[in-house]
Amino acid sequence: MKRSDYAKDIVLLWPETEPVWSLWEQIRNQWRAGAVGAYALDYNVLFYRLDRMGLPPDEHQDLFDGIRVIEAEVLSIWMEEREAEEKKRAKA
Repeated sequence: MKRSDYAKDIVLLWPETEPVWSLWEQIRNQWRAGAVGAYALDYNVLFYRLDRMGLPPDEHQDLFDGIRVIEAEVLSIWMEEREAEEKKRAKA
Protein backbone atom coordinates (compact mmCIF):
# COMPACT_ATOMS: atom_id res chain seq x y z
CA MET A 1 0.00 0.00 0.00
CA LYS A 2 0.97 3.57 -0.61
CA ARG A 3 0.14 6.72 1.31
CA SER A 4 -2.24 7.67 -1.52
CA ASP A 5 -4.31 4.57 -0.67
CA TYR A 6 -5.33 6.17 2.63
CA ALA A 7 -7.86 8.89 3.32
CA LYS A 8 -6.48 12.40 3.14
CA ASP A 9 -7.96 13.51 6.46
CA ILE A 10 -5.60 13.01 9.36
CA VAL A 11 -7.21 11.92 12.60
CA LEU A 12 -5.43 12.61 15.85
CA LEU A 13 -6.21 10.50 18.89
CA TRP A 14 -6.05 11.55 22.49
CA PRO A 15 -3.52 9.32 24.28
CA GLU A 16 -6.21 7.87 26.53
CA THR A 17 -8.22 6.68 23.51
CA GLU A 18 -5.33 4.88 21.81
CA PRO A 19 -5.85 1.49 23.54
CA VAL A 20 -9.51 1.36 22.51
CA TRP A 21 -8.70 2.47 18.97
CA SER A 22 -5.93 -0.12 18.69
CA LEU A 23 -8.35 -2.86 19.77
CA TRP A 24 -10.98 -1.53 17.36
CA GLU A 25 -8.48 -1.76 14.51
CA GLN A 26 -8.04 -5.47 15.31
CA ILE A 27 -11.75 -6.36 15.37
CA ARG A 28 -13.46 -3.80 13.15
CA ASN A 29 -14.27 -6.34 10.45
CA GLN A 30 -15.89 -8.88 12.80
CA TRP A 31 -19.61 -8.19 12.44
CA ARG A 32 -22.74 -10.26 12.89
CA ALA A 33 -24.87 -9.77 9.79
CA GLY A 34 -28.37 -10.60 8.66
CA ALA A 35 -30.57 -9.94 5.65
CA VAL A 36 -30.39 -6.16 6.07
CA GLY A 37 -26.69 -5.97 6.90
CA ALA A 38 -24.53 -5.86 9.99
CA TYR A 39 -26.34 -5.50 13.30
CA ALA A 40 -23.66 -6.10 15.98
CA LEU A 41 -20.01 -6.85 16.52
CA ASP A 42 -19.11 -10.48 17.03
CA TYR A 43 -18.38 -10.30 20.75
CA ASN A 44 -16.77 -13.75 20.68
CA VAL A 45 -13.88 -12.21 18.75
CA LEU A 46 -13.82 -9.16 21.02
CA PHE A 47 -13.71 -11.27 24.19
CA TYR A 48 -11.00 -13.47 22.70
CA ARG A 49 -8.82 -10.44 21.95
CA LEU A 50 -9.47 -8.96 25.41
CA ASP A 51 -8.62 -12.26 27.12
CA ARG A 52 -5.39 -12.52 25.14
CA MET A 53 -4.36 -9.08 26.39
CA GLY A 54 -4.26 -10.35 30.00
CA LEU A 55 -5.57 -7.11 31.46
CA PRO A 56 -6.87 -6.49 34.97
CA PRO A 57 -10.70 -6.48 35.16
CA ASP A 58 -11.07 -2.68 35.29
CA GLU A 59 -8.97 -2.15 32.14
CA HIS A 60 -10.80 -5.02 30.45
CA GLN A 61 -14.13 -3.31 31.20
CA ASP A 62 -12.88 0.11 30.05
CA LEU A 63 -11.85 -1.30 26.67
CA PHE A 64 -15.11 -3.20 26.32
CA ASP A 65 -17.10 -0.04 27.10
CA GLY A 66 -15.06 1.96 24.58
CA ILE A 67 -15.64 -0.61 21.85
CA ARG A 68 -19.39 -0.53 22.56
CA VAL A 69 -19.39 3.26 22.02
CA ILE A 70 -17.62 2.87 18.67
CA GLU A 71 -19.92 0.01 17.67
CA ALA A 72 -23.04 2.08 18.41
CA GLU A 73 -21.76 5.01 16.36
CA VAL A 74 -20.81 2.83 13.39
CA LEU A 75 -24.23 1.15 13.42
CA SER A 76 -25.90 4.57 13.61
CA ILE A 77 -23.95 5.83 10.60
CA TRP A 78 -24.74 2.68 8.62
CA MET A 79 -28.44 3.03 9.44
CA GLU A 80 -28.44 6.64 8.25
CA GLU A 81 -26.72 5.56 5.03
CA ARG A 82 -29.29 2.77 4.46
CA GLU A 83 -32.19 5.15 5.07
CA ALA A 84 -30.73 7.71 2.66
CA GLU A 85 -30.26 5.00 0.03
CA GLU A 86 -33.85 3.79 0.51
CA LYS A 87 -35.17 7.35 0.08
CA LYS A 88 -33.06 7.75 -3.03
CA ARG A 89 -34.46 4.50 -4.48
CA ALA A 90 -38.02 5.51 -3.61
CA LYS A 91 -37.65 8.75 -5.57
CA ALA A 92 -36.26 6.98 -8.65
